[in-house]
Amino acid sequence: MDNMWALMISAAIFCATMTMTPGPNNILLATSGANFGVRRTLPHLIGIRVGQTLLHFAILLGLGSLFDVWPMMHQGLRMASLAYLLFLCYRIISMPVDNEPMQFERQPMTIKEAALFQWINPKSWLATITLCTAFTVSGDSYWLSAIMGVLVFNIIGFPASFTWAVLGAAIRNKLNTSSRRKGFNWCMGGLLLVTIPMLIR
Repeated sequence: MDNMWALMISAAIFCATMTMTPGPNNILLATSGANFGVRRTLPHLIGIRVGQTLLHFAILLGLGSLFDVWPMMHQGLRMASLAYLLFLCYRIISMPVDNEPMQFERQPMTIKEAALFQWINPKSWLATITLCTAFTVSGDSYWLSAIMGVLVFNIIGFPASFTWAVLGAAIRNKLNTSSRRKGFNWCMGGLLLVTIPMLIR
């Protein structure tokens, strides 16, 4: 059991690294926090954890092995990821910034949208497949280590992601002109664009 706890501590460090470092989810959360505030970004946060957890269980049950059987499935997923990330870049940089009442008409990402995004987010796949392989043990303790890995990812992942939404909201008061809001959105759209090379390596 001591070995299991040591493994989970290592898994926690890995999860913190994956969820705290910049990536599509965190850039989108910071953008949402800055444009909508933390409270309206909570469904986005919850959706990330829901989608990540469902993906985690799906891979544990054998979804990841399908890529070995059908390589074209993996290629299709990469293309879908690329297309959706480009769409999100456009969505961010085209946010209206001039008319203040429109702030309430625009909507942050929903739970469903954020959850579905995890299934085409390359960083989510990378983190989850690594957790399901490097941080599980073989034999009778496999499912215990696997379930503990799911719990650790959520315990570490939610506050780590929440930090990005808070950081975005913290600079909201600084975005008090249309030009600043536009510049911020273009900057965040550009950062999201930078994550795309992960898909074509």
